[in-house]
Amino acid sequence: MRQNGKASECSSRFNPRLLRVEGEDDARRLLEELGTDSIGASIMSKKMAHVVIKVENVEARAANVIKQVMLSKGGECATPRDTLLKMTEHVSVIMIGTVRQFFEAVKNFSMQPFGLKALAGEVEALLRDALPHKGATHAIQAGEYTLKTGGRTLVMGVVNVTPDSFSDGGRFVELESAHAHALEMAASGVDIIDIGGESTRPGAEPVSVDEEARRTITFIESLAREIRVPISIDTYKAEIASMALDAGASLVNDISALRLDEKMAPLIADRGAPVILMHMRGTPGNMQESPVYDDVVGDILRFLRERSEFAREAGVMPEKIMIDPGIGFGKTVEHNLEIMRRLEEFKSLGYPLVLGASRKRFIGSVLEREVGERLMGTAATVAFAIARGVDIVRVHDVPEMLEVAKMADALAGKWRPDEE
Repeated sequence: MRQNGKASECSSRFNPRLLRVEGEDDARRLLEELGTDSIGASIMSKKMAHVVIKVENVEARAANVIKQVMLSKGGECATPRDTLLKMTEHVSVIMIGTVRQFFEAVKNFSMQPFGLKALAGEVEALLRDALPHKGATHAIQAGEYTLKTGGRTLVMGVVNVTPDSFSDGGRFVELESAHAHALEMAASGVDIIDIGGESTRPGAEPVSVDEEARRTITFIESLAREIRVPISIDTYKAEIASMALDAGASLVNDISALRLDEKMAPLIADRGAPVILMHMRGTPGNMQESPVYDDVVGDILRFLRERSEFAREAGVMPEKIMIDPGIGFGKTVEHNLEIMRRLEEFKSLGYPLVLGASRKRFIGSVLEREVGERLMGTAATVAFAIARGVDIVRVHDVPEMLEVAKMADALAGKWRPDEE
């Protein structure tokens, strides 16, 4: 404040402020910087990390027990107003507390009836797998390559060798132009190159295995010989995935999450290939026909949980699984924006999180821009997604998004100058 052209002295003696605490590790760092002893930091950091957990399909009588336990531990619990009257057989519950309070509550849940022992196991696994842990990384072995998530954000470049892609249809349908484009991506420092031979834009018609193979397999063979970058095949067909892996691809990006070809899951398990499981309603041809959700993020989470469990039951190793909420696949503009805002909830599953928002229609709707004019909107989604914990961003404009990712990583504490 200035008075009579002169700077006045600060009226605050103690400089109070709110601290942003992002998990237990961040809390421990703040305490160590303060000079707290290690034992005290270990105890108090659990009290500083605040967590909100929602669970579904809970028996009404179990919900009442949860509320009593959480309150007894110093936490809170929200239930529907008719839970006490047991007017509803099953309800959803929101629990609020510190990490320490939750671990204490879990011990109590495990000794209770009404399915609470199973709930205790799920909540404990959530706390263990989904909360951020300092230095925690996830190594994904993709053929001869190792993809490390949990540190800097990985950038996946898109090369569509299709005549009808929504973003660049026809630009790279010829092998020479596609090859040159992929080489440019590799030279820029891209982490993964994702090759697709069938358009998955809304309303797209499927193509035959022969045609998809003609577009992709020779391209993958020639590219794999020339670059040292893992290649992903964007397909939901097991036959294409098998040929692509033989040709030099290292991972599979399946928009159907192993739903549309019953041979895909056994193939992935047998070949030991990493797989991206994406959420999509129906097929590309009908996915945009009146998409409706009870809770778009909750519904997608449930779907991805079921599909990842299906994959594991088929023999796919959990460390090979990645998930993608499927921006633009059977969602309205409002759905896509809500998914973006709530991206952190997908970390609840414990798998690396992939996001493909590049040039999508919701960006055009917000900014009133055509496909080729969505660079800045895409940059905003990439930066925002990284701040929300996304591990891999799938993009068309690789050089620009590599810079956006690096800067966003630096701001989020995922990159330091000494890591160059």
